[in-house]
Amino acid sequence: MGIFDSLHIGYSGLSTSQSAINTTSHNISNANTEGYSRQRITQKANPSIHNIPGDVGSGTHVETITRVHDEFVYDRMKNSAAKLEYNEFSKDTLQEITQYLPDLQDNGIANDMEKFFNDWSNVAQYPGDSSQKVLLAQSTQTLAQSLKDTKNTLQDVQVRLNDQFEATVDEINEIGREIANINKDINSTESTYQSHANDLRDRRDSLELRLAKLVDATVFKGKLKTDSSVDRALTDQGKDYNINIAGFNIVDGASFHPLVADDTASQSKINSLNFIDHDGQKSDITSKIKSGRLGAMIDLIGDGVDANGKPTNSKIQNYIDNIDSLATGLIESVNSVYAQSPQTSLVSSDNTEFQSNSRVLSNGHIEAGSFDLIVYNDLGEEVAKRAIMIDANTTMDKAGDLNSIVSQINKNGDDNGDNDGTNDVDDYFTASFGTDKLTIKPKTEGYTIAIADNGTNFAGRLGMHRFFQGENASNIGLESTLAGDASKIQAYKSPIDGNNEVASEMVALQHATLNFDNPNGTTTTNTIEGFYRGTTAQIASDAGAATSNYEATKVLHQTVEEQMNSVSGVDMDEELVNLMKYQTAYQASAKVISAIDEMVNTLLGMR
Repeated sequence: MGIFDSLHIGYSGLSTSQSAINTTSHNISNANTEGYSRQRITQKANPSIHNIPGDVGSGTHVETITRVHDEFVYDRMKNSAAKLEYNEFSKDTLQEITQYLPDLQDNGIANDMEKFFNDWSNVAQYPGDSSQKVLLAQSTQTLAQSLKDTKNTLQDVQVRLNDQFEATVDEINEIGREIANINKDINSTESTYQSHANDLRDRRDSLELRLAKLVDATVFKGKLKTDSSVDRALTDQGKDYNINIAGFNIVDGASFHPLVADDTASQSKINSLNFIDHDGQKSDITSKIKSGRLGAMIDLIGDGVDANGKPTNSKIQNYIDNIDSLATGLIESVNSVYAQSPQTSLVSSDNTEFQSNSRVLSNGHIEAGSFDLIVYNDLGEEVAKRAIMIDANTTMDKAGDLNSIVSQINKNGDDNGDNDGTNDVDDYFTASFGTDKLTIKPKTEGYTIAIADNGTNFAGRLGMHRFFQGENASNIGLESTLAGDASKIQAYKSPIDGNNEVASEMVALQHATLNFDNPNGTTTTNTIEGFYRGTTAQIASDAGAATSNYEATKVLHQTVEEQMNSVSGVDMDEELVNLMKYQTAYQASAKVISAIDEMVNTLLGMR
């Protein structure tokens, strides 16, 4: 072994120390880089030269530069990040929704309802005072507008989330496409033995973490391997890589398959999430997404649509449906009471769900039982009264059906029991059904007719005499004639001066128990205010649960994140110590080379 071999040994130490200093410098430079994993060199001795009297060393070399990474800890951090993003997005959205139903001292639907019934109480006290009726008309319109605004605001949130849904799917596709490209670069870089694409792997891990925050994706990286030369280095072997969402691979090595947001199946234009395979076959995977920001959006806006095109399993749609149920219950109950105030004729609102042959009870808002038709003369005296029965077989106007609503009204009867065939309901009024409307019109002048319900909700459901117009929160409003002239509001049941029975029953209505439709098809029995309070309580409960889940998940995520940082994060003190160590080694190797240089000069001088 010659002097120049010694020079090579010194140079190998110098080169290795230089690589170590470069790696340490790289760590220090990226101490604050998000997603960066600290790197370590693996230094080994060069193969010895077998000689007598023994092996002679030939220096050192850098075998590999490896990032310090624990795949198990990283996987836990991705899962906790996905849950944190889900809970944070749910919390923020639900807290926003609670602001739209404030019910503060002078604001909110509950306050508007209280004002509405208080004004009816004033009308009951002064049934002939037009100024009180004007105030009632104003409070009615205010209440109706509050219900409309609340529903519209909830729908606006729904639309906004739907737009964010599309943007999130685009972001998922962008991440998936970039990861596929990185996989290609990693495979190319690591095709050389012991070569590690550390920065590319960090970039891919950062993208995986972003993806986990958006959607619950499963990443498969093949068998893991441990580098025993580097503390806590547990990573994949780099040969296999797949990202699976709801059973479908969107990334397969260097290949990428996009997801598609599609709203064509929804009347409400609510998006669904679809995977399209190589054959163009579309698979709806919306209901399978349970985590990440996209999972929170789906939980809020729905994972599908029903036969009517409305979102299913949607928190926001449930809130909208409850506001609609509140408005519908208010409309029908008020109109049912108001129908007791007699008119010269009665014409229902348009009811497209009713046909001549359809059974009356097929509509869930009408119950079996009876309602009374009452006829008054021009002196306000009751002259005839007839009970109309509704059972499971009652139709509106089926031909040959003597049990139909129209047949029962028009049949020749003896309502007064006086054997006089000229003073009964059918002698004063006649009924007909056509173009989705039930009409009860007079046969002779000087008489009025009213409907007194006995629990069927028939008059309220059909709108036979309307105080409110509309069917739900979208179109609720004071009946147009009354809105144009509030003095036409009727407080009486018997058309005589001073009668306030209808107004009094309106006041009592605020304490009456009514049936309200629930989004799941069941019925809730409650007061008007009680049902509304239940709706706001549910929203507040959902927001509170989301906040609690967020706080708990945040603590868990911080713990896992700290654990990940302890493994892969850059410790500045440690790196500075390493820098000093490698600098000393570099100086020592340089001194060796300097000594050999002197030796070479000595030899040359001997010539």
